[in-house]
Amino acid sequence: MAESIDPVSAESRLARLLGTDDLLAQVPAGTSGVNPAAGPAQSTQFSGNVFDDILSQAIEALNGVSRSEVYANQMVNRYLRGEIELHEVMAAQSKMSIMVQLAVTTINTAVTTFKEITQMQV
Repeated sequence: MAESIDPVSAESRLARLLGTDDLLAQVPAGTSGVNPAAGPAQSTQFSGNVFDDILSQAIEALNGVSRSEVYANQMVNRYLRGEIELHEVMAAQSKMSIMVQLAVTTINTAVTTFKEITQMQV
């Protein structure tokens, strides 16, 4: 039977787009050193200025990419000491690589869009 679809408000959709699905939450807990999933729980609150909200979420996302890079490097060091298996290192490195590629693509798209907006004639 078909389920009814609830209308989605702009705020909830924006909150979903800005990072409620956190890739870093998949990193296993209990590792020594920096855990990229650690930190305060992120609840998306809007200040009223959309640009500030998006910019602050972008900065938080880039910090998450940085934490995943540190975590992946720690996994390599732990592998070299014989504490973990190779497949765990490869998974951490792959996740970090995907996150970096997505961040670079997103930044390039944002810069291109900004340039196009500034070149628009009013």
